[in-house]
Amino acid sequence: MTTAVRGAAYSQARLGKLEVPAETRVGESEPALEKLSTLGLRAPRHGLRNAIAQSLVHSSYWYENRAALPGITKASLEALNRLGGAFLQKVAAAEVYRETAATAPGVVSKSVADIVSAFPAWTVEQEWIRRSAALSVGLIPEALSPKVTSQLCRQVLGVLCLEGEEDVAARMLADLVSTVRRRLQHSIGDPKTELQEQLGGGGVTYEYEKEGPDHVAVFRAVARDTRGRRGEGTGTSKKEASKQAALDFLQRHIPAAFTGRGDNTTPRHSALEIVAPESHVRMVRRLQSLFSLPAAARPLLSQALVHASWLHENRSEAAKYRQQDHQVLAHVGSWVLIYEHLLAVARHTVADPPDEFTYLTLPNLVYDTAFYETGLASGLLLGTGQRSAGVPEEVGANVFQALIGAVSAVADFKGSLADGWPREWGQVWQLIAPTAPRHLDPTTRLQNVASTLKLRVRFEFRESGPDHARHYVATTVLESAALGLDIRTVGTPVAGKTPAKQAASLVVLSVLERLANGSPARSFDGADELDLALARLLLAQQAFVLDVAPIPAQRWKDAKLFGLHLASDAAALLRWAVGADELLGLNVRLQQGSHLRDAFRNAVEASADPDHMLDSVLSDAMDMLERVEAPEDIKAPYLQYLVQLCDVHRCLGAEDTDITLGELADDWRILHRGRLNTTTRLPDVRLSGRERAIVDAALSTVLTAGGQISVGVVSVRPLHLRFAASAPLSRAFAEEVCGLWSCVARTTVLEVIEGGIDVIVTMAEKPSEPGPITQAVEAALRPSAQPYRAAVADLLHDLKNQLVAARLAASQSAEGRTALLQQQLTASRHLDEAQSIALRLRAATSLLRPAEAETAELGSFVRQYARGVLDRLPSNISLSVPEASSVISVSLGPRALTAILNNLVGNAIEALRDGGAITLAWTADEYEAVVEVADNGPGIPREVAADLAAGRRVRSTKPGGNGLGLLGVRSLLAQVGGQLSLAPSQTGTAWLITLPTVTTPTELQ
Repeated sequence: MTTAVRGAAYSQARLGKLEVPAETRVGESEPALEKLSTLGLRAPRHGLRNAIAQSLVHSSYWYENRAALPGITKASLEALNRLGGAFLQKVAAAEVYRETAATAPGVVSKSVADIVSAFPAWTVEQEWIRRSAALSVGLIPEALSPKVTSQLCRQVLGVLCLEGEEDVAARMLADLVSTVRRRLQHSIGDPKTELQEQLGGGGVTYEYEKEGPDHVAVFRAVARDTRGRRGEGTGTSKKEASKQAALDFLQRHIPAAFTGRGDNTTPRHSALEIVAPESHVRMVRRLQSLFSLPAAARPLLSQALVHASWLHENRSEAAKYRQQDHQVLAHVGSWVLIYEHLLAVARHTVADPPDEFTYLTLPNLVYDTAFYETGLASGLLLGTGQRSAGVPEEVGANVFQALIGAVSAVADFKGSLADGWPREWGQVWQLIAPTAPRHLDPTTRLQNVASTLKLRVRFEFRESGPDHARHYVATTVLESAALGLDIRTVGTPVAGKTPAKQAASLVVLSVLERLANGSPARSFDGADELDLALARLLLAQQAFVLDVAPIPAQRWKDAKLFGLHLASDAAALLRWAVGADELLGLNVRLQQGSHLRDAFRNAVEASADPDHMLDSVLSDAMDMLERVEAPEDIKAPYLQYLVQLCDVHRCLGAEDTDITLGELADDWRILHRGRLNTTTRLPDVRLSGRERAIVDAALSTVLTAGGQISVGVVSVRPLHLRFAASAPLSRAFAEEVCGLWSCVARTTVLEVIEGGIDVIVTMAEKPSEPGPITQAVEAALRPSAQPYRAAVADLLHDLKNQLVAARLAASQSAEGRTALLQQQLTASRHLDEAQSIALRLRAATSLLRPAEAETAELGSFVRQYARGVLDRLPSNISLSVPEASSVISVSLGPRALTAILNNLVGNAIEALRDGGAITLAWTADEYEAVVEVADNGPGIPREVAADLAAGRRVRSTKPGGNGLGLLGVRSLLAQVGGQLSLAPSQTGTAWLITLPTVTTPTELQ
């Protein structure tokens, strides 16, 4: 049976293609199966054993061995990872809700975050993960980073949830949860606030002293109360020093503050059902009946329908019933709903795994729709003022989420909501967790494309025939304000207006599909004038949108717009551009601008390293360094690997000139005199600077084998060079080098052969008289320097030098004990400096982790982010966050948005050392959202602003800074078609983050 047939046979299995047999992996995952058996997973069926084995495959191993793993794709691993993460959050929320009496969602959110943030370190301690994992060659089981072990553990949790073994998954996490709760009972999260409260407000002052140079400054703080008692602390900032001083004060003078600290296990007050008005009581009884809940559930169901405005106006009634508003329940319910939605998404993904995982968080609109479809509005308790203003979308969404929180809490958060979901609410369940992937109808697809292309689309109808056999013909009207053009296309006659719209939409979609073909001009040979006119308008509009502003490249590639889906094949992309220029002719004048070229360049560069392997490799290298505890632990292969990493980043950050193969061979003969033997005549071929660097790297790697090296030409088109060593070559080292350098250019492939390396360079034919689109593609195909990579290369070079110095100092012989101690101190200082550089690298490169297809609802995200900033903001800095005026989602997830804002807000805080104000604001239209981060500090230096505007490397003005932060922000935004720019400001600095908005692929009925 072929792999394809076997995969199809498993698409209907409970765990989809994860059940495809992987016998070797099942044997290797035995430690995990033994661990799960102790948690209650007795005698798992064969398909589940296979799925657990596949879930313990790390993404790095999958990249290297995907052909041997037919049951999984990158998307199925990501789906399991996301599902496991959602289950972890649900378990944490359930535990916090059970064990605390919190009345504010912020308290619940922080407690959940405490548990979730402890998860990665906890997974490192789980020996069964290390013993069962399938890892790439570069990962050592005994020294795995928390990032790796937490990913694997989430994937296992995902499989258990899909199998319906949530109880086993929950028991796995019970140890983590109890450990965190015990730790919190003996810790103080904010010593300064605790000290203020213990002293009754204003009774403490702080004094500071600074020691050392600016780049390694140490602050000493003294906390003193009115009675002369004091506490002392040190830190790298005033904030950290004062925090330590407050903690020292509490430990010395108020030890009782630590007694029972964090013990929030106070039982919740026994709330009562609110028995008026009648509409509220009827809704509570109806919900009890629908979900088959006991009478004891009524108080919680009642609470789910209590808005804060009613509570404010009816304090005595609220006290009488011991009730609170629904905010905490809504917070808990949101985690339950996220889990249920991801459970459904993961089922579809593992049944028929796509290459890429796409996940859109459900917007408030979905939950608000559920609120109205379930009739909850009739039982909602609102204050008089709020009732007169109506129920905003956010309130409706919160009420529905609160109901889910209440129902889950009554069931003690066991199992899935699907088990007890009311049958008559089946349509609502399809909104939350559809049982089948929803395929977009033609009209929705057209509207999504029109939104992307900034076209207005509307429909006109013509009807005919008697009432009992009425037929409709729809006309699609596309209007381009930018081009000042509109065009009409007519669909076929059908029964019903909705089918007529679908038929008319298909006419436009079919033209778009033909434009996506290899040569647009040939696709329309013999086409009628209407189709030609429509094709030209659509093509010209795409060119206009690309030319005037950055675009979300992945969205355009997925929709196969303007040839970006061909970016991985230079020859195919050039053929498409030539055909597009030919089709447009001279009828529409295109203005050549940098954005058109940059759109192609971003797509081309993304295709060179589509899985962001280079960033993952860099992160893994920093993980390995963090585990080095002594200079003697620094090994030569690791240093060799750092050199390769540095060379790759240096290549990507440089603007090297082209060279002919003959000139390159002359350089080789001089550099490696007597060791090279050219077996065939080298062709007269020109290589780009980046291609030259890759070929050089291949030769240098083969030279490490020693002896004579032969250089041969296997073919000219494509250029196929073969470097072979006469002495044995380390295959592992060669594969490591080839894997790294294969990320550098999409035109060049490296392959390890027996005793050598093959280099294959694909060269596209260039047209003699290129049109404007072809010129843009040619410019994009020419490698350009990436300033971010050049900055990383500099840090890697410094890192390697520090490690070499540490290793050298540790290996030298010393005469006498004093000399030995001095030598050890020198080596240790070099290692400390190396690890400090690694931390700076990690902080910057964390921005560029793959963003995947995540989205975020901007208003709620900004509000939640601002709450977190307030917790760490110095007291002399204020934060202003205007109210959101609309609900909009953007094409970047919460993790990436947090990283970007942390960088910009962190810079603002550093600029406001003497106090000031920070403003977080945003606005949006149909196509893009703009977030502003502004401060009233001294402002950004002119040279930094000029470098950023020109796309050059940013030189930091901060001691020890390297400009990586701003470069990372800009690079991350470019991945999704966003921008970072400076706004004119009378005082201080104002950054503008521009992001494409999201067209949600869900049509609400």
